[in-house]
Amino acid sequence: MTFNLGSLCMAILWNSIFIGIVFWMGKKKIYTTRKGIHLTLMFYLLGVVRMIFPIDFRPSIGIQVSKGIFPIINNVIGLEKHNLWGRQFTIAYALAAIWLIIAGVFMLRYFVKYQEMRRIFQKYSTEANEQYQSVLSRITQEKKIKKKIAVYQNPGITIPCAEGVFRWNIYLPDYDYSEEELYYALLHECTHFINGDLYIKWLTQLCRCLCWWNPLVYKMQDTLEKNLEIRCDLTVTENLSQEEQLSYLGTIVKTLKNAQKKRDSGVLYGVHLADKNGEELKERFEIISKNQDKKTGRNQKRKYMVYFFLMIVLSYTVVIQPAYDPPEDEIITEEGMEELTPDNTYVQKEGDKYYMIYENDKDEISKEDAEEMKMSGFEVKENEER
Repeated sequence: MTFNLGSLCMAILWNSIFIGIVFWMGKKKIYTTRKGIHLTLMFYLLGVVRMIFPIDFRPSIGIQVSKGIFPIINNVIGLEKHNLWGRQFTIAYALAAIWLIIAGVFMLRYFVKYQEMRRIFQKYSTEANEQYQSVLSRITQEKKIKKKIAVYQNPGITIPCAEGVFRWNIYLPDYDYSEEELYYALLHECTHFINGDLYIKWLTQLCRCLCWWNPLVYKMQDTLEKNLEIRCDLTVTENLSQEEQLSYLGTIVKTLKNAQKKRDSGVLYGVHLADKNGEELKERFEIISKNQDKKTGRNQKRKYMVYFFLMIVLSYTVVIQPAYDPPEDEIITEEGMEELTPDNTYVQKEGDKYYMIYENDKDEISKEDAEEMKMSGFEVKENEER
């Protein structure tokens, strides 16, 4: 397992491929089904993981490219040495240094803003009353959630939201919820924890900081947010009756209406679940309606895990490498030396020993060398004269 400039370039290439696939899938209606949402998230995670761990594993399959512009670019950027203040460097390492410095600045800025957001939430939040705690306890028992979840009320937010990676917190607006509405609002946020959506969002932010130069990553974040909400809706409703599904959707509509009123009253911070014309909300309702009789069983989840594993292994196994043909004057440097080819040379096996036969010369070679010559097209004979 190694990290070098080549492994970084392969990580960038695979990240771009996977994110490009997500971008393409987001344009196709066929991927708005339950399976399509899971596939989209899988490719997104593939791109994120591949970028966060830019390493090489051995053995790997090297695809050598000896023609075209790739070897030329590699020579100019990765091989040619330059001097600055007495230090030698390549353009590739200079670009990598600039990239890492900017990525570090973005990461630092994100963590600072995140801590500020947490302080604001904690400052203006109060622990929820017994009704909220009772409903939350019911949900954790139904869903067999062992980790502690804290629920708070915050007058400054417009919609319910889940927060925390190590400590799980749910913040609810200061509304008068009926018990049914409170149940579905808390169930939705608990499902985000169950699905691991908070971890995915953290990885996404890390990938966004690392890939600050890639416009697709910024574009994909909106798609990711939407798909996580849709997956959450599908997970919540897959065990609900049609009547219960309507109640759940009604809770979402009421939450958004209350959020719109609060935004209009001048509240400064909040999160939008749908755009202003309601197209995203309409899409969520349509997807729930289309998939109400379909569930993601354990076998289906195992399939996604197998697909994910195979794609990750493939991305780390296949490596594109520039190849250069050495000049002939570096191969044949003395008078009388000739190139060994399958036309004038072969391998002879005598018992457990191998010999390389060239005209009247006979030199013993190892079994490994014999196998390598065979792979290169040289003939292997057993105890017979040419």
